[in-house]
Amino acid sequence: MALEIKLAGTALKHFQSLDKPTQKRIQEKLTAIAAQPFDARLSKPLVGVSKRTARVGDYRILFEVESPLLIVADIGPRGRIYRRLNR
Repeated sequence: MALEIKLAGTALKHFQSLDKPTQKRIQEKLTAIAAQPFDARLSKPLVGVSKRTARVGDYRILFEVESPLLIVADIGPRGRIYRRLNR
C-alpha cells in the first residue's frame, strides 16, 4: 500500500518554481518512494535527524515517513538544501 504524499509549504513553493520536466521527474520519484519508502535504491537516511533524502539529478528531496503519510519537508538544489536543514 502506497503512502499519501504531502508537500510542506517550502517544498511546494520550490516544486512549483521548477520547470515542467523537472517537476515530472520529481513527481515520479515521489510516487516510487511512496510505494517503497525505505528502499535503499530510492533514498537514504540522513545522519542525526529523522529525515531521509532522495536524489533527482541536481535536486534533493528531504522527507519523513509518518504512516500513512510521506511528508516532503523540502526540495531544492544539492548545494543549498542541506544548509537549510540545519536552521
